[in-house]
Amino acid sequence: MAEHITEQEQIETLKRWWAENGRGIVTGVALALAGYFGYQWWQGDQRAKAEAASDLYQSFVEAVSANNNQPDNKQLTTAKTLAEQLKSDFGSRIYASQASLRLAAIAADSNNLEAAQQQLQWVFDNSGETALQLLAKRRLAAVVAARGNPDEALELVAGTVPPAFAALYSETRGDILKQKGKDASAHAAYEQALTELLPEQAGSAQLLRLKADSLAAASGDGMPQEESSEPTSGGED
Repeated sequence: MAEHITEQEQIETLKRWWAENGRGIVTGVALALAGYFGYQWWQGDQRAKAEAASDLYQSFVEAVSANNNQPDNKQLTTAKTLAEQLKSDFGSRIYASQASLRLAAIAADSNNLEAAQQQLQWVFDNSGETALQLLAKRRLAAVVAARGNPDEALELVAGTVPPAFAALYSETRGDILKQKGKDASAHAAYEQALTELLPEQAGSAQLLRLKADSLAAASGDGMPQEESSEPTSGGED
């Protein structure tokens, strides 16, 4: 009889506990399941978007290749349309930025600097990849300078950048300063770029050295000459 009473008490205790905590447990399980299946859905959605963006970019690359470096034809029009779709539907993905960078290069090659600037500005404003933003900003500076705004271009390549871009930015500053006729400053920028080259960038050293040396020869080493300490003729003995 005592055992029966104990069992009944245990059952009643369990009922009370379930009444107090059962709803919370059910809710917790439901939330956990919802979170799990929600994450699975999100992963599937991201994979689908990545595949769609990749397929669209592949079509863009094929259209650009078929363009055969012509300034304007049907394939280039197709490539531009695909690039706009990439920017509209997948603007935060790397494919959209890569397409814009490619179109900017095509525009610059055909001397359409306004179109090149627009494409590069889009990458700088919208890319989620820091490296692509820095690359676009450097090219943007070159285009802005070519359009006759060297001071604005210098502002774009001012300041500190990661080591992988330091030499490139210094070289660009040198190019813009040379355009402004400031040979001494341009020479210093090229020399700085040489010191900033990483081992894997050694292939750029020869061109940088040629740029620096050409200015050194043209401007007397690119630096003001110091006054001689020797007495001039006609001075006191």
